[in-house]
Amino acid sequence: MALRKQIAESTASYTDPYLGVNLRESEEHLRDGEARLMQNCIRNGGVRIRQGSSNLNSSSYGAYRVLGGHKYYYGGTTPVAKRLIAYNNAISVISDVPAETVLTTGMTAGLRTYFTTWSITDSVYISNGTDTPRKYDGTTFSTVTKPGAKVNNPPIARGPLCPILDRMMAISPYGIERTDPRVDNVWSSNSSWATLRPQTPGLFQALAPYSIRGTDTIYPGIIALQERAHYLITGTNFGADVEAATAGTGEDASIKLLDPTVGTGSPASVCAVPGIGLFWFTADLNVFWIKEGGLTGRYVGDKLQSTGATAGLEGTNTAALAGVWMAYFDHMLMLSIPTGSAVYASTQYWMDMRELRDNPQNGPVWYGPMTGQTIGCAWVENQQGDNTIRGGEGNSATGAFVYTLRVPSVYTDAVGTADNDIAMVYQTLFKDFGVSSREKYVQAVHADCNGFSGAATVDLFDLEGTLATAVPLQAVT
Repeated sequence: MALRKQIAESTASYTDPYLGVNLRESEEHLRDGEARLMQNCIRNGGVRIRQGSSNLNSSSYGAYRVLGGHKYYYGGTTPVAKRLIAYNNAISVISDVPAETVLTTGMTAGLRTYFTTWSITDSVYISNGTDTPRKYDGTTFSTVTKPGAKVNNPPIARGPLCPILDRMMAISPYGIERTDPRVDNVWSSNSSWATLRPQTPGLFQALAPYSIRGTDTIYPGIIALQERAHYLITGTNFGADVEAATAGTGEDASIKLLDPTVGTGSPASVCAVPGIGLFWFTADLNVFWIKEGGLTGRYVGDKLQSTGATAGLEGTNTAALAGVWMAYFDHMLMLSIPTGSAVYASTQYWMDMRELRDNPQNGPVWYGPMTGQTIGCAWVENQQGDNTIRGGEGNSATGAFVYTLRVPSVYTDAVGTADNDIAMVYQTLFKDFGVSSREKYVQAVHADCNGFSGAATVDLFDLEGTLATAVPLQAVT
């Protein structure tokens, strides 16, 4: 028998946040299934604290930030893997022990660094926008140089180098340059036909492999991005001699403008998710998604445009857009942004790829903000039995550390040599129970919690403000 004037339990209960966090809507307009805040927590069989991190190296490699990282898999029939990182003016190999092997200290110091493995040469290529690209084949570290009979020097590549079919492509001040077939040291340079040029003003910022689907064919391609536009590069024949004055017979490479308004200033944010598509962080502080195989995209970051006290994407430091990164690991697309005046990524938001794939009618489902880490770059290690995501310290005051992220059963964050507790905050939507102006008398709150350490508390709010804060939840045994 229901008590008089008591709200039914089915009405008073809160649904799990299967729609994720929404920072944009007003408190009274959040939908059932949305949350106001999911700081350091996700929905996975219920709301739970996110996993933490551990450091790989117990002492710093110096008072520097990590500028880039990559796991280089090579060796063909005798597979080998090496982890490379860039910091200060150095490129080093870091083992799991960890032991450091310095490959060079001859890079220009302090530049964000990109790594690309090319299967045709079984080598990894390193670019930073100032130095001539470097090459490492697992034994020899070298500068990519032209053969003596050739005219063009390799381009000073901006952003990561990008393979397509039997070529490598790179961004130069003139546009996008290409190599001869199956070689890394014969390049076009400001060519009338081999250099691909933009239709709108501005330099290209990033390149990413991307295949499109025809009726019964898949066409290899590249998405090329300016700060405010993106293009599709595709073709089946990219020419036999890129230093020639004219294109050879059958050359059919093309660059097509897909959108003159949406691009990126964040090369490390361009991220492919298998079976779903290509994502990147836009120069207008949103997240853009092109569905796999398609050519049109849409914004999927609107719920992170905050209108309240919690900083969202609008709080990104626009002077540090190059510090934004995205990585896909274990069903989460992890976006990390520098907020406020930070020049390194200090705040993360995670999009649930399971939900996007299985329940597309619900739209993008985001969790966050994830705070407590200062990861300046991240990379996934997922071959030869690996299944790990690593990160490099972004704060030079902490020092050059490499971290293992999202470690199972770890609920602290490694920051340098410290292990800091993760502060989880889950804030529900505001329920008006059908009449927002009617005063409610809350006599009891029942919550199902699964804690690993510490004590859970609850805060109560209405539309006028705070009613109670840090009320401890009583355990029922």
